[in-house]
Amino acid sequence: MSVLPDELQRWSCPQCGSKKIVEDKRSGEIYCSDCGFVLVQKLLDESKEWREFGDEESERRDRVGSPLTAAIYDYGLSTTLETGIKDATGKVLSAEAMAEAQKLRLWQQRNRAYSSAERNLQVASKTIAQIADQLKVPKPTYIRAIQIYRDALERGLVRGRPINSLAAAALYAACRDNGIPRTLKEVAAASGLKRKEVARSYRLLIRSLENKMPLSDPSIYVEKVASKLKVGPEVERETLKILKEAKEKKITAGKDPLGMVAAAMYLATQRLGLQLFTQKQIAEAANVTEVTVRNRYKGLREALEGVKEAN
Repeated sequence: MSVLPDELQRWSCPQCGSKKIVEDKRSGEIYCSDCGFVLVQKLLDESKEWREFGDEESERRDRVGSPLTAAIYDYGLSTTLETGIKDATGKVLSAEAMAEAQKLRLWQQRNRAYSSAERNLQVASKTIAQIADQLKVPKPTYIRAIQIYRDALERGLVRGRPINSLAAAALYAACRDNGIPRTLKEVAAASGLKRKEVARSYRLLIRSLENKMPLSDPSIYVEKVASKLKVGPEVERETLKILKEAKEKKITAGKDPLGMVAAAMYLATQRLGLQLFTQKQIAEAANVTEVTVRNRYKGLREALEGVKEAN
C-alpha cells in the first residue's frame, strides 16, 4: 500500500490527535511520528520463511505470514486486519465498507492489552533504525539492540525515561556486545544527544539488566583510524602489537579506546622510524583531543618502554 503525501496531510492520529502522519516505504506502515501509533500495518508477507530441503519437506514447512520480529511487542504473532480495497472474494468494497473496516482496524489497535508498550517499542525501533542507518551498523546488531530495549521495556525500566536516550544506549550496548567499532560519542552524535545522556542510560541498562558487556577492545578501531590516515599494513601490525602489550599490562581498561589506538599508532610510527603524521593529525583522525593522544602516548612509553617523559 502506498499513500500520496497529499492524502497523508488529511489524516490525523486517533490516539493523540497529531497531524504528523508518515509512511515507512520499507515496512509499508503508516504511523504517527509523535506517539508512534500505527494507523496502517503492512500486508502479510506471502513468501516462505523456511529453507527448503526437498519437495516433501518444503510442503510441510510452508507457512504464510510475517517472520518473527523483535521490533513488534508480541513478535508479530498476533493477527492484524488486512488493508485493501477488495473483500475475500475479490469484490471491490464500497466506501462505507472501507470506512467501517478502517474503524475496526483502529479499534483493534487501540484495544490491544499491550498497546502502550507496543507503541513505545515501535517508536524505539524506528529511533534505533535511524541511528543504526547513520552509523552503518549491520542488521544483526540492530536486532540485538531492539532485544536489549525489549528487555528493559518488559522490566519497566523505560517508564518515565526518554525513549531516544534509551534507544541510543541499547544500540551502543549491542555494538559492544557484537564487537562493532562504534564509540559512545559516535552513537550520541548520530542520535542528536549529549554523550553524558546516552552514557547515563547505558549505565542504567547494564546495571538493571545485569548484562555483562565485554570490555571495549581498542584493537577493533585500528583499521578505522588507519584507513583515515592511509597508513600501510606495517603500521597497523605494530599498532596491534603495542595494544596487545598494553592489554597484558592492564593499562587499557577504562580508557577511551580511540585515544588508546591513536597513541599506540603514534608510538608505532616512532618504533618504525617513520614520521607520517603529528599528534594533532592523528587526534583528528581518531576524533579525540590532542591532549588525550599526548597523555596516552606518555602512559604507553612509560609502561612499555620504561621511558618517563618530562611534562
